[in-house]
Amino acid sequence: MKQLKHYFFSIIGLLVVSSMAHSQSKLDGYIAEGLANNSVLQQKQIDLEKAMIALRIAKSNYLPTVNFSGTFSTAKGGRYSDLPVGDLLNPVYATLNQLTGSSSFPQIENQQIDFLPKNYYDAYVRTAVPIVNTDIIYNKRIEEQKTVLTQLDLNLYARQLVNDIKVAYFNYQSSVQAIEIYKKALTTLEKNIAMNEALIANGKGLNIHLMRVKSEWETTNAQLIQAENQQRNAQVYFNFLLNKDLSSPIENELVVADASTTTTDVSKREEINLLEQSKSIQQTVLRMNELFWVPKLNAFLDLGSQGVDWEVSSKSTYYMVGVSLSIPIFNGTRNTQKVKLSEWNLKQADLAIQQTTQQLSLSVQLALNALSTATANYESSLKQLATAQEYFHLIEDAQKQGVASEIEFIDAANQLTQAELQVSLLQQQINSAVANLERETATYPIETTQKTN
Repeated sequence: MKQLKHYFFSIIGLLVVSSMAHSQSKLDGYIAEGLANNSVLQQKQIDLEKAMIALRIAKSNYLPTVNFSGTFSTAKGGRYSDLPVGDLLNPVYATLNQLTGSSSFPQIENQQIDFLPKNYYDAYVRTAVPIVNTDIIYNKRIEEQKTVLTQLDLNLYARQLVNDIKVAYFNYQSSVQAIEIYKKALTTLEKNIAMNEALIANGKGLNIHLMRVKSEWETTNAQLIQAENQQRNAQVYFNFLLNKDLSSPIENELVVADASTTTTDVSKREEINLLEQSKSIQQTVLRMNELFWVPKLNAFLDLGSQGVDWEVSSKSTYYMVGVSLSIPIFNGTRNTQKVKLSEWNLKQADLAIQQTTQQLSLSVQLALNALSTATANYESSLKQLATAQEYFHLIEDAQKQGVASEIEFIDAANQLTQAELQVSLLQQQINSAVANLERETATYPIETTQKTN
């Protein structure tokens, strides 16, 4: 009876304890390993890196752009213009020759100027810089908000992964405990078999009792085999979540989840933060669309050289400075329609936030109810276990004295085994309920911080 009371209060003590430090650190270590190795999470980390690159691209639009441009062309024919320099200057040159009595001023021919030059080149470096461009400002803000959105999506999956790892670990822990319980039951039955065989050898026992116990042993052994298969399945799934070899061993240590702090606050849920961030993006898009009337002003500087036959000299080099201005006047009301569309998107985002908040609050309440039910059932199972243990010891003593039947002994042993299994199962349900509540309230710290550029 002393042992029974000690066992009873030990289990209650485990329920009251918030967590076992070493065991919890082991589980946290597995969680960290899962967050580091999970392939889906790695893909989402790549999405985050891509979002950071997109943000850097948006920021680079503020910087000047420098480009080299060059053209070369050669032509013959086409449009031309006659230049009558001979008709204009030859009479003058003739008069000068007569006055000077010399031929210093020769006659020249009329010229033809072609509009399409032959062997012409133009090479320059253009530096352009935006001066006024609201699209660049708001596109940068949108990319910043998208980066946060990607980070939240990564955290959302990570939080679900943490919950899956915890539940899988608790299932594995429960399967190990079930195996121990079945092995303990087999040991009890084997002792009874040995006792019946000794009674038969002394002419005081019956074969029917021995056969009945052996049949019960086979039934329990089959249950043990099934429990071992469940353990292997739990091990495989747990290692799958950690992206490890499926046959990797798992350190099984008793973990009692901490249910001491409960909350109904859902403000930390990534789903709500995702919707709020999406709303912020829509607000930025709305503001950008509302500023469609703002002119766009750019400045440029060209440094280059142009000429024919690849001539490069002080005469061929040039520079050009300028500004370009673009003012929207009319585009078929497309801009105003974009503004209206953005306004409707904002209203839709508000409704989505309200609906999601209500749904998550309902989920938290259901998780709290599930934890309360699991705790009440667990406390009841402890009482049933205490009763089953006491009943088994009474029947065991009575059988040794010859006043209890074999059927009563087997029934008492079955009740004890089932009570122990029920305690183990409900303990796992409490752990899973706490993990689920932790998931619903987003209280587990997720360390998937984004990298800075």
